[in-house]
Amino acid sequence: MTSNDNMTNTNTSVDIKCIIVQQTFTGKRELKVTTAPKPPPPGDGEVLIAVKACGINFNDVLVRYGLLEESPRPPFIPGFECSGEILDIGTNVTHLDVSFKSSERFRGDRVLVLTRFSAWAEQIVVKKDFVFKIPKEMTFREAAVLPIAYLTAYILLFEIGNIKPGQTLLFHSAGGGVGVALTQLSKLVPNLTIMATASPHKFDVLRAHIHYLFEHDIDYTEDIRKITPEGIDLVLDCMAGDDCERGLDLLKFNGKYVMYGTSSLLSWDVKNLFGITKGMTNWWQNDKISCLRLFQDSKSIHGFNLIQLLQYGSNDTRRYLSDIMHKVFLLYKEGKIKPVVDSVFTFEDVNSALGKLIERKNIGKVVIEPFVNAKAEKVKKVKAGGASGHQDSSSTSGPDDDDEKDPEEVRRSPTSNQ
Repeated sequence: MTSNDNMTNTNTSVDIKCIIVQQTFTGKRELKVTTAPKPPPPGDGEVLIAVKACGINFNDVLVRYGLLEESPRPPFIPGFECSGEILDIGTNVTHLDVSFKSSERFRGDRVLVLTRFSAWAEQIVVKKDFVFKIPKEMTFREAAVLPIAYLTAYILLFEIGNIKPGQTLLFHSAGGGVGVALTQLSKLVPNLTIMATASPHKFDVLRAHIHYLFEHDIDYTEDIRKITPEGIDLVLDCMAGDDCERGLDLLKFNGKYVMYGTSSLLSWDVKNLFGITKGMTNWWQNDKISCLRLFQDSKSIHGFNLIQLLQYGSNDTRRYLSDIMHKVFLLYKEGKIKPVVDSVFTFEDVNSALGKLIERKNIGKVVIEPFVNAKAEKVKKVKAGGASGHQDSSSTSGPDDDDEKDPEEVRRSPTSNQ
């Protein structure tokens, strides 16, 4: 969507619910739930999907504040990952189906989707390349939070990092979506020493899975040097800013530093311009890396940006990411990984959902759904939430996805927020 002419607050039979980023008269960006016309039938190589759940990533926070490069001009529909059912397929789509029978009705394949924006809508049309059938054991919520976190973590550890048994690993934001994925995947490497930073209120949950935890806002370098005087083999940095310099200093001979995020670009004090400016000042320090220093110290530095690959990657890149996704699916089916869903919100509560990330309150991923789930009582280990459209969960389990109601039925449900 590129124009407000296509997005209205009037709900009709041909409208779908969506979230848009819009810009106010003062220049401030905000998220708004609205309606838009249903997507057109899918064209060549395209797929129409009924969205069941969407994952939230820190890049979505940056989009909200206008800090992600090459974002569309408002208004537009944000979101990079979701899950749902196939409604229709265009020509030259052979790996997906729209006509198998389940629960006495016809429905399409259950899938997850990677897309560069547009995921936060009731229905979306996307290219076939990053639409994947999900294992039958996987819930829609798990599928919605799996692709970005686990593709990123797998590539960082095994493709770029080439991590080996007996080595040492350091990463940040251990309680975030990628952090949880890194923790689970690192368990596949024998005798790997795992170190991570996190917010102190998450230590009780994380310390059972990570050998050494450090508070991020306190300089952790001296404590790490006491544990491993030779340094770290692989540093994975989603923060940038001051952590870039610290990470390079901690690398051992022939070590690797990989930047895959710029979270420090946005100060956690997002309510004022000073906080954002401070974050940008710290982030720009990363330009001071010396190639001569890397040569002298025999260290290497890498960058990885999954969102940019989705936009600019070649056919070989798309095949590569598809191969990695199928490896991740296999690990899921073998029980070696399991996405962690921290909490579930409806579209109407999207600002509260983003607030979980901004305030560092999540452990795992946060999910938003177009409609109140009619089967919400079947979620395991759910803590009572204040709002009717919000669930806190310490489990990855969701409702029985095959028994979920159609959106049309949910609209008529008395539990709906419509």
